[in-house]
Amino acid sequence: MTTSPLQRRRQPSQARGRQRVEALLKATAVLLEEVGYDALTTKAIAERAETSIGSFYQFFPNRDAAVAALVDGYEADVRAFLQSHAGDQLGEAGAPIGVEWIGSLVDGLSALYATFPGFLGLWAAQVKDNPLQREAQKLRDALQESLDAILRQRFPKVPAEARSRCLIMVIETGHSLLNAADAADEPRRKLLQEELKVMLAGYMSRTFREDAP
Repeated sequence: MTTSPLQRRRQPSQARGRQRVEALLKATAVLLEEVGYDALTTKAIAERAETSIGSFYQFFPNRDAAVAALVDGYEADVRAFLQSHAGDQLGEAGAPIGVEWIGSLVDGLSALYATFPGFLGLWAAQVKDNPLQREAQKLRDALQESLDAILRQRFPKVPAEARSRCLIMVIETGHSLLNAADAADEPRRKLLQEELKVMLAGYMSRTFREDAP
């Protein structure tokens, strides 16, 4: 059986093996933050994890498989956050989308993303023309699918296509403006972050409303 380029060679069954995988994934994340994807190598990952290159290849066939496993962890955390926070804070079925809910969502996700080393490069989908591009897209898909499930329950009259179109625009707009905010000075960063919440709430309220067809 041929191993997929993004498939782990084997899952560790013992605590020592799991600890080694965790160290390799942590090293992968830190190096993505420090040197970026293009300069990431399996040798550098093994050295940062203080293990041998042979140990790396016991678990991953290449660097893309290690990054893909990292993405899987980020995706799971994003879904868990949305399921445990976003739905409860939205309010009763049919209640309008408000700035307070959008604000808690933007602030909560931003705080979560800040705990993911190397996350911004993956979220920006800067990986092009290789198998990892699909993995980067999984982060956007996880966010859209989780939000769609929450909003579908709260606004059952909104057609699926309308939900999808709205959420795609919300995710892409939020991504672009938050990236701009990260690169701005403090007053401009605060302005962009606060006005983004107002803008997204206004836009989403056009689609997600009690009297939706």
